[in-house]
Amino acid sequence: MKIAEDPSCPECGEVETSFHFIAECPMYALYALVRWELQGKDSISVEDLANLSIGDILRFTKETGRFQGGCCQDTSKPVSQHGE
Repeated sequence: MKIAEDPSCPECGEVETSFHFIAECPMYALYALVRWELQGKDSISVEDLANLSIGDILRFTKETGRFQGGCCQDTSKPVSQHGE
């Protein structure tokens, strides 16, 4: 299943992966370093990401506003299994 037709990051044009979004994209990587108090580092490593909780990553995603308006915009309402 494809989530997006174009695999390019809309901010910088590189191939967008979850690691790119959090650690490589110039639009969000600096924010991530500050958000998780990783100041003094030039980049975020796989080890840094492994120490984050799912909640941390979800809050970061919400705070950046990167995926607003898509399939996951309002998680407070239950979703019908039959699309009703």
